[in-house]
Amino acid sequence: MQSAKVSLDHCPACLGPWSTSQSIGVPSTDQGDGMLSSPALAGLAAGLKYARCARCGSLIAVDARRQPGVLDAIYRELPDAYWAHLNPQNRFAAVLEEHLNRRGASGDLWDIGCGTGTLLASLSDRWTKHGIEPGARAVAEAQSRGFDVRQGTAEQCHLHEVADVALLVDVIEHMPNPETELQAIFQMLRPGGTLAVFTGMADAAAPSLAGRLWYYLHCVGHVTVFSRKALCELIERVGLSNVQFERVEHQGAVGLRKWLARIAGNAARGVLGRPAAPMHFYRDHQLVLATKPR
Repeated sequence: MQSAKVSLDHCPACLGPWSTSQSIGVPSTDQGDGMLSSPALAGLAAGLKYARCARCGSLIAVDARRQPGVLDAIYRELPDAYWAHLNPQNRFAAVLEEHLNRRGASGDLWDIGCGTGTLLASLSDRWTKHGIEPGARAVAEAQSRGFDVRQGTAEQCHLHEVADVALLVDVIEHMPNPETELQAIFQMLRPGGTLAVFTGMADAAAPSLAGRLWYYLHCVGHVTVFSRKALCELIERVGLSNVQFERVEHQGAVGLRKWLARIAGNAARGVLGRPAAPMHFYRDHQLVLATKPR
């Protein structure tokens, strides 16, 4: 498959008419990402392509990853290498539970895109834990750990009012058409239930400065990278209310000193004629919580 540009008629993040204010070519990918082993994405090894929506500031993949059905098929058959590469969730789980506690959330918790159940295992036992995951190998491993996990997506599972809490942690950026999945999650939530979405933030200062070097853009599965405005508006559009934004660090984030040191190091690499290194995460993730009206 070639990595030719894909035309869009609307922005998948804000749903407005498509108009781009910036094009970004990412010449290298994360070589530890098991998605690259798929023959369907062989043409992407030379580089990924993004464009910034002129209306909302989100960064949208405009290459072969957005071809209908491509990512869905790959996620179902992801190799073990992909799951082994994912970050642990123990520290983030404590932060997430703190935010959920402030909202008085309890009961049945569903992790959408739960992978092998790492986040479910890291959360406290006060929840009744469930998951949805398209990857067959990940589902089998999560089930072997004792979790109730269904294979597919929220849209494919057709669940109705089963969740007091629904999580999308490092997941929504993998969705070519996130609105349809959010609509399905809305149906999953019971009245008064809470949605929590954790993802990168395309309009944060660090990504804007890093440009094509922002590490987030080097991950093959990241096709819809939301700005703060677009994510909050889309969540409201599907019917959720009481939308709350928080800037929350990714577990792999670094401090300002190390982030600036990477800038200096890249300047030195440029002088020496060496390729620049990707920029670390730094104050570039968002947690958005919302409630289904009673």
